[in-house]
Formats: sequence, structure tokens, C-alpha cells
Amino acid sequence: MITDHIRNREKYYYLGEDYKTALDFFATVSGEPFEKADIAIENSGVMVKARPMETKRKEDCRFEAHRKYADIHFVAYGKEKIGYCDVKRLKLVNYNEEKDAAFLEGEGDYITMLPGYFMITLPDDAHMPCICVEKPEPLGKMIAKIKL
Repeated sequence: MITDHIRNREKYYYLGEDYKTALDFFATVSGEPFEKADIAIENSGVMVKARPMETKRKEDCRFEAHRKYADIHFVAYGKEKIGYCDVKRLKLVNYNEEKDAAFLEGEGDYITMLPGYFMITLPDDAHMPCICVEKPEPLGKMIAKIKL
């Protein structure tokens, strides 16, 4: 798991062209509200899911992990907590092959994500997104899917 501010994105270009493409795209995003959309970034294999949502109580969230994709979570506006944990420390509940989503149970650590911050999660990184910091509130989030 990597977390940093988008202004430091160049540090992570070594991860590959798709990571660079996604991070550069996020650097162009304003903090203004946006509509739900799936954005295919031209001339790349990167898909960005733009998701305006409301954060939830931790009890209403769950850990997930992916086997075929890395995620880059980016907060455009609002704030959220994201849980994270090594998948080996959690119990697998089920895996949806079609959605490439493993759902897991257990406890992890939590980090608060503010506007302009991103988190890169790889297959060993279970993550629990969209947790409210104090109370449920609007969150403008984008998730880039990077095929491994």
C-alpha cells in the first residue's frame, strides 16, 4: 500500500506507464462535484471510476481486495477513512471472479484521506474504503483500475 499527495506523483512513475497515466489524470481533477461515470483514458488500459458518494459508518463497510487489478483511490473532495490490512491477516468471505473482488473480514489499520491524496493498493492490500471520519458526508472519489 502506498499513500501520498498527488503533488508527489512523479515519485511513483517507476511503477509503470498506466500508474503514471492515472496519477497525471488525477492531478487535473478539480475539487468540484462531478457525476458518476466510468472514464476510459485514451491510449491506455486505465479505467477510472468517478464516484460521488456519501461516507458510511465503519460497521457498514467491508474489506475488499483484488487479484487481477491494482486500485488507485483518489479523493477529489470530502474526506474518508480507508482501512487497510495484509489479506493474509483477514478471513476470506467470498470472491467474485466477474468483479475481481474478494470480500474479507477482520481488523486492520485506518488512515484518513483528504482532498488531493491517493492510495495505491495491490493484491495483498485489503482495503475498506468510504468510512466516515466523524459523521457521514459527501465524498468525491475516483478509483483507477490498473490491470496487473
